[in-house]
Amino acid sequence: MKKTLLLLFFCTYSLQSQITKDYSETPLQQVLNELSESYNLIFSFSNETVKNKIITLTVNNTPIDEILITLKTLTNLNFKKISNRQVIVSSPNNKVEVCGYLFDETTNEPLSYASISIESTKTGTIANDDGFFQLGTIDENTSITIQYVGYKDKVIKASSFKTSDCPRIPLFIESTSLAEVLIVEYITTGIDKNIDGSFRISNEELGILPGQSEPDIMQSIQLIPGINSPDETATGIQIRGGSPDQNLVLWDNIKMYNTGHFFGMFSAFNPNIVKSAKIFKGGADPRYGDRASGIIDISSDKKVPEKFNGGTGVNGTHADVFMKVPVAKTVGLVISGRRSYTDIFETPTYKALSEKVFQNTKIVKNPNQTPIPGEEDDDDDDEEEREEAIAENNFFFYDASTKLIIDASENDKILASTIYTNNDLAFEINDEEDLITDNLKIQNKGASFSWEGTKLKHFDHSLKAYYSKYDSDYLFTKKQELQIEKQSIRKNTVEDVGLDLNIAYDLNTKNSLMLGYQFSNNEVFYAITREAEFETPLNGSGRVKNNANTMYVNYKFLPKNKSFINLGLRASHYSIVNKLYLEPRVNIEYPFTNFLRMKVTGELRYQPISQLIEFEDTQLRLENNLWIHANEEVPVLKSTQFSTGFLFSKKGWNFEIDGYYKNINGLTSITNGFSTINRDLSTGESIIYGIDVLLKKKFKNFRTWLGYTFNDIKYTFPEIQEASFPGNNDITHNFRISNTYKINDWEFSLGWLWRSGAPFTDAGLVNDKIKYGAINAKRLPEYHRLDISAIYRFDFNKTGNWRGQIGASIQNLYNRQVPVSISYRVDDNATTGEIELDKLRQQSLGITPNVVLRIYF
Repeated sequence: MKKTLLLLFFCTYSLQSQITKDYSETPLQQVLNELSESYNLIFSFSNETVKNKIITLTVNNTPIDEILITLKTLTNLNFKKISNRQVIVSSPNNKVEVCGYLFDETTNEPLSYASISIESTKTGTIANDDGFFQLGTIDENTSITIQYVGYKDKVIKASSFKTSDCPRIPLFIESTSLAEVLIVEYITTGIDKNIDGSFRISNEELGILPGQSEPDIMQSIQLIPGINSPDETATGIQIRGGSPDQNLVLWDNIKMYNTGHFFGMFSAFNPNIVKSAKIFKGGADPRYGDRASGIIDISSDKKVPEKFNGGTGVNGTHADVFMKVPVAKTVGLVISGRRSYTDIFETPTYKALSEKVFQNTKIVKNPNQTPIPGEEDDDDDDEEEREEAIAENNFFFYDASTKLIIDASENDKILASTIYTNNDLAFEINDEEDLITDNLKIQNKGASFSWEGTKLKHFDHSLKAYYSKYDSDYLFTKKQELQIEKQSIRKNTVEDVGLDLNIAYDLNTKNSLMLGYQFSNNEVFYAITREAEFETPLNGSGRVKNNANTMYVNYKFLPKNKSFINLGLRASHYSIVNKLYLEPRVNIEYPFTNFLRMKVTGELRYQPISQLIEFEDTQLRLENNLWIHANEEVPVLKSTQFSTGFLFSKKGWNFEIDGYYKNINGLTSITNGFSTINRDLSTGESIIYGIDVLLKKKFKNFRTWLGYTFNDIKYTFPEIQEASFPGNNDITHNFRISNTYKINDWEFSLGWLWRSGAPFTDAGLVNDKIKYGAINAKRLPEYHRLDISAIYRFDFNKTGNWRGQIGASIQNLYNRQVPVSISYRVDDNATTGEIELDKLRQQSLGITPNVVLRIYF
């Protein structure tokens, strides 16, 4: 028996001592399976742990312990023997706790509310009042980006936090320009305030907002007190009582003349490629000109992408896709596109929006079109049903943009952008007698080039050029047996080419001086034509060309106590009127303490191009605003503005009160759309007094803010009415309360908006003609609505390379609708043949749901 046991032991030892293996580029899992048989071992591991591990290994009677050490070196995995026959294979614990304190390298002051993000997952946090942040335990190979406006971005590896617990991390001021100190989270994440009084909206950081399942830059800025849209559109933005055409809207330095889709319900800018937007309510830098009210300067990404990434999504009206492509180490390309599917499929979102947009037009039979009390509506119902049965509405919109990013050197960047937006409406009524068609197409295309750089550390230079063309075409045709019986044409084009060259010199860390020159060439054309059988054609048209040459100078003073002085002067010569216009600008902020500061602004601005209201009936009654240029009849607008206020910011509390005065001269009756029998050109002015108030508090993951605006807008047009009267946009009180809450991967938002009613002019019918009462002497009912939204974010894999989000929103949750404007139209009663007056009530938006699904890769 003893001899037998010795023989078995000898045989087993002999087999083990003669193990020879030679592995070359072999999957680790195969190697472990074979070693398991050779050494009579059990290797325990998950497939994910050994996945994609390829090794080269030679075994020549090698002891198993040495093999395990070699395998650990080759694979960076842990091989732990828990018994003589079992080995556990696991990934190493490469996690590290990441936290730290951020401070200014020069002043040693903490940098509150700096942004800290994890590159791979696009998640992160915000530093608190003491500059402290904490990301928790993450992989040591993860890259972390720290950003603070006015300071250089800092990218560090998580592994650097191994050597110290919560280290102090210095940030350095940008050497290329004076720092723009701001209040981070002025309202909510992604909406900040700069020291010059402007607002910065960062799309990547922007949190959820009431009624928005995904961000829209033009809707987002309406959360700022003093900025609103009385007609509920994204593009009808009125800043401190100014009209939408008085706002300068830029996309990558391209002047935009059409900023919306779906007749203003959405902005024309794909939010997924918007990097940031800078908004001035007043006190604008002198390089911004040619508009009398606000500034909305939108920019797409300026950084060369490190790796290919993008995203796609679909919501209740359209689908989109965008891609960021690293062409080379110093060259990147950003591409995006959106298109509606409303011409193929109609969702509840589209139906709610279309009822708002197309009401009181032939496209929608709407009860808001009613005769004045005392007159009966005897329209033939059978005729309406016949038209509805044979009418066809084909509407869609799309946009596309590209951007080339070149890091020409360490201090030079070259950018080239293009954008194209299109809205197309075709409405047709076809019966046995007539073919009636309405075709409306609105386009804005543009391109820009910029070269920005720094020389000798203190000299900054910028060369920018742009081209923009706006084209609006409307054609109404009524045919009978292929013969044109009636036709209406409305055409408006704006072609704009411009150049901006400036140099800036940082005298030191406190003082900066800028000198610039701008040139622009504008050509504006409009035509309105109606032709009918047995009628004399009525034609109106105009073509204006203008060259503008502008010099501007700006001085900035930014001492260490965080006060701010900005003095600027802009001088422009317009060839069409052959006059020189001087525009001084003053913007001062002074801190009484670290948390209380005072500000004062004053400026003079001129605007040579504006929109008129085309009064005559153009059948469709959509987009009847026409761009016109100042000339001998239409004056250049002159705006004088002053504002002053106080700002308190401490420990998550923000309170600001701002009072302002604005006087605009050179207004014309045709550009303000007053309801009056006098359709002749007349000039006047507006005087605006207002107060903006904001109160905001952050409680960890919950944010709430209140916004209030008081406006008193008076217009004076002596040729129309001796006494002053309220402006069309004189919304006396505007109040908004908004709340957001974040928990894990969920975000929720709830907001309520209330405002007093807009003024309108009463009218009646006298001798078959409209007889208007005192202009804007009556008021519409008060307006209010409740909006809600929610977003859920998720990852498809642990690396975060594939991410997604689902969002849902409801605007006007309790479905309250009131008229937001009233107009009148004389019409023939189809039954009696008598003339009657239709009172057209433009109702507010009804309950509007929306759902969005997005995937990022």
